[in-house]
Amino acid sequence: MCNPTAYVIFQVASAYMSYKADDASAKATNERSANQAETLRDNAIYSDNSLIRKKELEVQKASLNKFNTDIKAKQLLGTAKTKIGEKGIGGNVVDTLLGDIERQRGFAFNTIDTNYENYVRAIDTNREETNRNYVNQVLSLPTAYRPSILPYALKAGGNIAGMYMSTQAPNTLFGNSQPFDGARSMTEYSLEPSAWSGSK
Repeated sequence: MCNPTAYVIFQVASAYMSYKADDASAKATNERSANQAETLRDNAIYSDNSLIRKKELEVQKASLNKFNTDIKAKQLLGTAKTKIGEKGIGGNVVDTLLGDIERQRGFAFNTIDTNYENYVRAIDTNREETNRNYVNQVLSLPTAYRPSILPYALKAGGNIAGMYMSTQAPNTLFGNSQPFDGARSMTEYSLEPSAWSGSK
């Protein structure tokens, strides 16, 4: 039979060590997840800023295209007016020719605006998808709950109580722990309920 004091010390120490190991494991898991989440947040900010810069560059590109288109249209109008004046052409032909140049400029502006809007819409969609992807990655990181020492203490207490119960001799119906002696008369062991409380 083991030493009861040593058993109690072993159970308490074992419960405490199990608690500390589980607590350290949960803490390490949470720290790892926090570091990964920080990295993911940094990557998300970098990606979002990159897409914002692309959008800004597209604004500049669209503005430059419009400016160049306007310059070309003005040059064409100037050249057309000069040529028309030199040749002495007038009337509806002049209006039609100059109107076509203006319409071409308007069509070019509409094309630039449409391309810009489609590009910006694609960038905005890409930003939303990228941000959602990073958020989902952060949310899927493992999280461990730090344990409470109470369940470990209860388990140790239960083991200690079980040990004491298994090593202590049980009481009989007659209030003593002596084994049945077959040589003694059966009349000494009354089955009357009054005998169970120790009275005759």
